Amino acid sequence: MAGMREMALGIASALRVDAAPNPLPVELWGYAPEDAAQLLRYIVDECRDAGIAVERVAADPLVVQELSGTKTESGVVCAGVMIIADSACEGRFSIYRAHIRRGP
Repeated sequence: MAGMREMALGIASALRVDAAPNPLPVELWGYAPEDAAQLLRYIVDECRDAGIAVERVAADPLVVQELSGTKTESGVVCAGVMIIADSACEGRFSIYRAHIRRGP
């Protein structure tokens, strides 16, 4: 089984492909909020390192609370990426790539 860093690298690689869905949903089956928060940190770091522009992430509110360290936060910035708590994202998060214009 792949570790979290390897999964983050795979997700970042998927985001690099133009044909990937936008947003890219990531299911968190069986992940505790603290583990999901760590995976999300790794994904944001991998995307930053690879030059993949992430506009924002909509995430399970429990994951956002874990990232922010408070139960009242509705959003937090992680390495320059806004992560927004969205109750519709229970058990998952959705990663939105920035729209990049190519050519004339």
